[in-house]
This record gives sequence, structure tokens and C-alpha cells, in this order.
Amino acid sequence: MTRRILLSAGMFAFLFFSLAAFLPAAYPLTEQGGQGQAEEPKADFQKAHESFMKKEYDASAASIRKGADYLRKEAESAGDKGKKLLTASVAELEKLADSVEKGAVKSDKKLKDAFSRAEHAVANDQYVKATDSWVRKETKKTGQALDSAAMHMERAADWSGQKLKAGASRAVKEGREVSDKLVKGAGYVPEKVGKALNRMGDAISGFGRKIVPGKDSGKE
Repeated sequence: MTRRILLSAGMFAFLFFSLAAFLPAAYPLTEQGGQGQAEEPKADFQKAHESFMKKEYDASAASIRKGADYLRKEAESAGDKGKKLLTASVAELEKLADSVEKGAVKSDKKLKDAFSRAEHAVANDQYVKATDSWVRKETKKTGQALDSAAMHMERAADWSGQKLKAGASRAVKEGREVSDKLVKGAGYVPEKVGKALNRMGDAISGFGRKIVPGKDSGKE
């Protein structure tokens, strides 16, 4: 009887682990973080804006602070070139959250401008990481960071209400094309990678000058 129970238990364990090997993980991890990382801080900012428009100011402030927490964590692992903008954006978001919570913010434009600068700060940090990884000949990490920089640049433009200029738009498109080849580890040309990184850097810098605090981001 005991032997039969043990055999049954063993067979169950074998079947369980065999099936588990073929089932997709609920939250697969990437080399850069969890599955949901690409949605940050986008999801927090969207929730913050939606809550603000509903005049749910406490909820809006809480989501803004979540977005700030994400940038703060990014700043902890950032180099000097990426840390400056991230730290400034964290401070701006924290101040904005306090004002929203008090009901002192009257227009959602203030949120959009702050979120645009936050996404731009992340884009800049990812660009720096991409260039550093390229110097170290870490092609896959270069591709991942370059793709992330392009994604956050587009989000920064969306929040600002502006379309990327032709040159910046081409830089984003080229960055995505090159990053895909780098991640796959085939089909890329080193010279084109260098040019793509330079153009992405120019695009990020140029856009950053258009969204500095105090400047009307709706104008070119």
C-alpha cells in the first residue's frame, strides 16, 4: 500500500514538472527587468492624468509619486550623464504631486509638461546606457537600451503635444531598426550603429531644449 502511494506521488510529480516546462511563465523576466518594466512610468502617468481629469486629486498625486519612484530607482543605477535629468525630474514630480494633492493645479497641461520631461529624462538615460554598452561591445544591451530610448522619446513627444521633427523622427525609426539587429546579434554594421547612436543623441538633446521648464512646449 505504501509503495503504491509513493509510486503515485512520484508519477504526479513527474507529470507536474513535465507540464511546467512547457507552460509560459506568468511574468517572464528580461535581462533588464520584469515584464511590466516597459510600461513604466507610462501607466502611472496615464492613471495620474485620468484621475486628475476626474478631480480625484489624491489618486492622481499617488500615481505621480509612483512615477517619481520609478525615476528615482533609475537614477540610482544611472551614470553622471543620465542621473542629472532623472534627479531633476523626480524633484519636479514630487512637487507636482504635492500641488495636485492640495488642489492647487488648475490645468492638466502642468501634468503633461512634467510627464514629457520625465519621459525625456528616461530616454536620455537609456541613450547614455546604449552608448556605454556599445563602447564595451555589449551588442544586445546596446540594442535594448537604444530601443528603450526611442520608445521614451516618442512618449515624451506625446505628452508634450508635439510631433517629433523630421530629423528626430528618422533618428527614432533608425534607432529601432538598428536595435532590433543588435538584439538579434546579426545583420548590423558597426558604422551604422555609431551613426544611429549619434543621431539619437542629437534628437534627444534637441527635444530637451524645447521642453525646458518655463518654455511653452506647444511651440517650436
